[in-house]
Amino acid sequence: QTEGNWFIDKNDVVNVLTNNKTISVKNKKIESFDLNKLEVKLEKEVWVKDAELFFDNKGILKVKIEEREPIARVFNTQGQSFYIDSTGHYLPLSDKMSARLPVFTSFPADVKKIKTKADKKLIRNIKDLSLFLLKDPFWMAQVSQVDITPSREFEMVPTVGNHLIEFGDGEDYEKKFHRLFVFYKQVLAKTGMEKYQRIKVQYD
Repeated sequence: QTEGNWFIDKNDVVNVLTNNKTISVKNKKIESFDLNKLEVKLEKEVWVKDAELFFDNKGILKVKIEEREPIARVFNTQGQSFYIDSTGHYLPLSDKMSARLPVFTSFPADVKKIKTKADKKLIRNIKDLSLFLLKDPFWMAQVSQVDITPSREFEMVPTVGNHLIEFGDGEDYEKKFHRLFVFYKQVLAKTGMEKYQRIKVQYD
């Protein structure tokens, strides 16, 4: 059983439990299974957030998997592309399924080698912005992509309009989106979406 059905399926789980079908788990005594060890083994898989194994009252092994769910797609300056989940955990791209997610470009590091506080803060900011966008249908539709500047601030490219949104860092993101929405409603609704080249919301 899986929750979410994103990027891991039954065959993947069976391959992990059987070492790619080199060992059998059928018709073996229940006492011969180290369920804790198998759970740890499954949880080492990149797409598995949590695994629970148990035998039902008929002696059938049940496997319950909670998958890691991608919330943002990130492109870095080295040409790599990857997902992150709601904890900021790295997830690789998959040929099994793709997801429509907020897109961030020009991430300044190899995500597998994130060590500095600045990189960790940037991942946290990306996570916060992504979760906000995913919960807001208007901004999810209006923000085409988010570019990361060399100073680690965000510039948003809108779907409608030729302007660039200078967002600043990821702090107070809800207030910034609110100010931007008010500007859209009170100003751009009257002047048209092409009136301005840059809109700066990083200042109070």
